[in-house]
Amino acid sequence: MQKKNKQMKMKHNFFLSLTIAMAVSVIFLTGCGGGTIDQKANEEAADSIKKEMTLTPEARNLLYDLPTPFEITEMLKQAQAGYIFDITNSPENVDKYITEKSRAMNLGVYSADLAYSATYRQIDNTNKFLVCTSVLSNELGIAGVYQPNLVEKVKEFNNNKDSLVALVSNIFISTNDFLSKNNRNQVTVYIASGAFVEGLYLASSLNIVAKDNTQISEVILKQADNYSKMMMILDLYQNDEVMKSLYDEMFDLKSVFTDFVQEPGKPLTKEKAFEINDLIENVRNYFIQ
Repeated sequence: MQKKNKQMKMKHNFFLSLTIAMAVSVIFLTGCGGGTIDQKANEEAADSIKKEMTLTPEARNLLYDLPTPFEITEMLKQAQAGYIFDITNSPENVDKYITEKSRAMNLGVYSADLAYSATYRQIDNTNKFLVCTSVLSNELGIAGVYQPNLVEKVKEFNNNKDSLVALVSNIFISTNDFLSKNNRNQVTVYIASGAFVEGLYLASSLNIVAKDNTQISEVILKQADNYSKMMMILDLYQNDEVMKSLYDEMFDLKSVFTDFVQEPGKPLTKEKAFEINDLIENVRNYFIQ
């Protein structure tokens, strides 16, 4: 029974992480922009996500298997990587995301930045990213699934991550149901992609400044399996023009996991570390531009 419960917990990791990011952020709805965009201009600029598309059971299972943003940031902390605010996506950028696609991708990006800041107990920066995830989730119509009394409970557990996870896990099912019933599955794919790419970018940026990048390099290259899962999900939707463009961008990350070999227990050369960072940064720019 214990083994089964552990498997279920791991299965829900990714969606639970997104739930944490969005639920906590409900209490921070001001202070990070979120201004109104003219509807006509929004429609003209929009990369609309097709609502009639459904997420296949195969893709859903793969999504459930993806790690949380907290997982990679915890790995970075264990690797003794530092905290650098400047490598995150600036909270000031949140207002420029006016399409459904860009909002969903950057909800994922900011969720990874939130996990990074929270893991390193950077309270002020954590609050900034909570604001941003709140703004984007609200604009995507996701924030409304949370109960009003959650606000006070979140305040109570704000500095205790374990208690917060336990609290938010109780509303995980309703969040997942909300996304499914409203046919928002493709939004989830964009969020997952943004979180994955940002996690890689944070790791590769820290890798080029580390005195000994052995452990951080291992964190990056060990994401090969998760990358394969991500690409399998995106491959299922190549008939959709908008999703196809995301696939093409993500495909450029393949060489990170095929062209760089790290000898066990040894660091990557600075040259290789910079090459990896450049590859990931080019893809990351697609998300945050």
